[in-house]
Amino acid sequence: MTSHVPTPSGTWDPPRRWWRGWRGITALVAALLLIGSGVYWLTRPAGDRCADGVAKEGTGRACVGLTDGSYPFTHDLDGVFARIHKENDRVAQQAAAPNGTPWVGVVYLMSMVAGGSGNTYSQDTIRHELEGAYVAQQLANRGSTVHIRLFLAHTGDDQAQRDFTLAQLAAHRDEDRIVAAVGLGTSTSATRATIQRLTGTLHIAAFGSVLTADDLAGIAGLVRVAPPNSDEAAAAAKYLLHDRKKPRVLVIEDTRADDLYTKTLADHFLSAYPKSLLAGPIMTYDSAKSAVATYFGQQMATLCLEHPDVIYYAGRGVDLASLLTPLSSRICDQTTVRVVSGDDISQVAQSPNADQVKKALRFGRIELVFTGLAHPGAWSVRPQAFQRSAIAPFQKGGEFLADFPGELLDDGQAIMGYDAMNTARAAITAAAAGGSRMTGDAVIQMQSLLYGAKAVPGASGTIFLDNSANPGAPRNKAIPIVEFAPDGSTSTLAVSSSAGTPPDA
Repeated sequence: MTSHVPTPSGTWDPPRRWWRGWRGITALVAALLLIGSGVYWLTRPAGDRCADGVAKEGTGRACVGLTDGSYPFTHDLDGVFARIHKENDRVAQQAAAPNGTPWVGVVYLMSMVAGGSGNTYSQDTIRHELEGAYVAQQLANRGSTVHIRLFLAHTGDDQAQRDFTLAQLAAHRDEDRIVAAVGLGTSTSATRATIQRLTGTLHIAAFGSVLTADDLAGIAGLVRVAPPNSDEAAAAAKYLLHDRKKPRVLVIEDTRADDLYTKTLADHFLSAYPKSLLAGPIMTYDSAKSAVATYFGQQMATLCLEHPDVIYYAGRGVDLASLLTPLSSRICDQTTVRVVSGDDISQVAQSPNADQVKKALRFGRIELVFTGLAHPGAWSVRPQAFQRSAIAPFQKGGEFLADFPGELLDDGQAIMGYDAMNTARAAITAAAAGGSRMTGDAVIQMQSLLYGAKAVPGASGTIFLDNSANPGAPRNKAIPIVEFAPDGSTSTLAVSSSAGTPPDA
């Protein structure tokens, strides 16, 4: 037994407990963290890791995250990812050599697997967009003072997947020198929230490829290479009013709450087209709910009562067959009706419902026309609106056809992916001219330069930013009026713009 020696005061102080004091508190916190992490890894499902920076997340347990091209998110992307990975390795090796060229990271961010909730892309259009981005990367790295390594981020379909991908982007931003994010997906409220996190929290410049909703205007740090919906709607209205018959138009609008594209498209067409030429009240439906095809079937009798010459369809391409199928068997089919819509119709040819759309066009006395973001036919219909050097990579002998023989340009995605990357490159080059350390904030600073002499000569038309009326969007950009034929082919009928005529390049 151990005896205790009394203190000079005659009292006894017991030994100080080990868990008291700052050392004990620190030890307790560390122990709890170890226990917590142990529980997490013990309860986490096996095989969640897909690759470095990529893991199974969200309700669908899809592999999402950030990669340098070494991990394709679907086999359909094997070829383009392999090319990007090879170029990334080449850039890194060259930079490591004596007097090597410095590089920055650009991430192409979007949902890269088709078929998810709210994802209106087909796998073909996703692949095409990334192919265009690769061609732009390849050309940007020829003789420039700063090279680009292109990273690829799959955001998935739900909030947990987007959060994980953005967390990976935050963790790798400094190591991979990421200064810009390109692509960004389609015009939805989730996309808007993602952009705000990129530019506001992570200080990464954002460059949208096919974002058109006017609700996205004015987000600091965001540049869009696509014309806004207000311009698309104005171009469609001017095209229709060019017809001496002055057609009567019935507007059909998708009121889905989280889709910024459909809402702004309808609103701006109604503002641009004379009210005296509108055929009856707007027809509305909600694509987030079931029975869309049944709704359109029930509306055919009312549609026939209005006798429209044109239907302006402010909806997504994935729902177009639900409208055209009952429209093709309407009782008032004595005259041809023209359906006019926005750029999302460019996705129809690769959609699962393409055959239904083509059948309706063959037998239903229907013409289908849409305002495209880009179409190769525009280069011959109005050649003066495009610089030859801008479209050269997509013409005979150009890099796109050499790298991706047999791939089509008709959906416009490769052209828009290329232009978005080129616009990011222009801002990066301007930032690099200062000679200071490259950051996302420096690239954001240079975005507003992209007008006048610094306008970007795009393959889809000149990208001359409007820094006042519609900040971050191109002004009076060329908009092809594209016809979708019954065999699924497309052709450019005219090249319009918000003012009716695009500027010469």
